[in-house]
Amino acid sequence: MLATKLQYWLIGISVAIFILSCSTQVSKEIRIPDQGVFFSNLDEYGLFVENGYSPIAHDSLVAYTPINELFSDYANKDRYVYIPPGQKASLREDGHFDWPEGSILVKNFSYDETQLPASRIMETRLLIKERDKWKAVSYQWNESQQEAQLKKLGEIIPLALNQKNGVTEFDYIIPNKNQCKSCHNANEKLEPIGFRYANLDKPISHNGEPISQIEFLQRKGIIDVSTATPPNAMVAYTDPSQNLQERALAYLDINCGHCHRPAGPGNTSGLYLQYDETRSNHLGICKPPVAAGKGAGGRRFDIKAGDAENSILHYRMVTQEPGEMMPELGRALVHDEGVALIEEWINNMSASCE
Repeated sequence: MLATKLQYWLIGISVAIFILSCSTQVSKEIRIPDQGVFFSNLDEYGLFVENGYSPIAHDSLVAYTPINELFSDYANKDRYVYIPPGQKASLREDGHFDWPEGSILVKNFSYDETQLPASRIMETRLLIKERDKWKAVSYQWNESQQEAQLKKLGEIIPLALNQKNGVTEFDYIIPNKNQCKSCHNANEKLEPIGFRYANLDKPISHNGEPISQIEFLQRKGIIDVSTATPPNAMVAYTDPSQNLQERALAYLDINCGHCHRPAGPGNTSGLYLQYDETRSNHLGICKPPVAAGKGAGGRRFDIKAGDAENSILHYRMVTQEPGEMMPELGRALVHDEGVALIEEWINNMSASCE
C-alpha cells in the first residue's frame, strides 16, 4: 500500500512538473504586438527571461556586434536580433537588408560601475518590422532594474558620469517615438542603421572558435546574403593600425551618414558622409555650407583642409549648443575620441581651400 501511494505521489509530481514546464515554455514565447501598437511593459514581449542590469536574452534572440557604433554619451550597448521561425533577412544591393514581418532589433543602453556609482541599465529600444514598415519605441528601466515601461514621449534623466577628467553632469535623453525616425530615416521611411553587411562583416569568436560574424548570422538563420553582391567591410574607426582616411569615413558614416546621404534628411546640404563616398565636394572638403546659419560657427567651409579648428564639421562635433551641435539628437556630451580622430584626418589634408 505504501509503495502504491508513493507511486501515485511521484506520478502527481511528474504531471505537475510537466504542466509547469509547458506553461513556462508558453510564457517564454516571444510575442509581437498588433499593427501600430506597443506593449506597455517590455516583459510582455518575452525578449528576456531574466531582468536586472544584464538581462538574460531569450534563446530566440541572437546577439551581434557592429564594427562601428553610434556614439551615445558613452553608454554601453547590447544588441540582439529576432527573426520569426522559418524566415530570413535578405541582403539588398545597397548592403542593407529586407526584413520579414515580425522581425525585432533590440538594443539595451547601460552604464557600468566605473561610470556611475552603481551599474544601471537605462533603456531598451526596439525596432519592430510590421507588414510594410518599421516602428520604433523605447522602454525605460526602473530603479530596481526589474521592469521597463513604455516611453512614447521620451524621458530626461539627470546623470553624473565618471570620466577621465572628473565627473560630468548631463541629461541622458530617451528619445520620443517620433524622434526615432529623425535618425532612422531613408526616403522618409524608418529603417535600421547599424545592421548592414559592411558594418557586420568581421571576425568573432563563437564557442571558442573564430568565425565570420556574417557566417555566424547565416548559420543562425538570421540573414541570407545570396540575394545580392556583398559590399566590402568597413574598417573599425577605433583601430589605429588602419588607414586614417578609412577610419575617419567609418566614423562619419555611422555617426552622421544616416542623415547625410542622398536618401537621408540631410541630403539638401550636399554633404554625404558615407564610407564609400569619394567625391571631395560631397565630403565637404573646401565646400561652403548651403544653409548652416549659426551652426557654421563663423567658419567658411564644411572642411577646411589642413585646419580642423576652422572647419564647420569639427565645430559642430565639439559644440553643445542646441541647434548647432551634430548629431542634433542622441548626444549631450562631446565624443573626445571621435573628435580627435576627425581632427587628425582634417589636419593631415594637403589641399588648399583659399
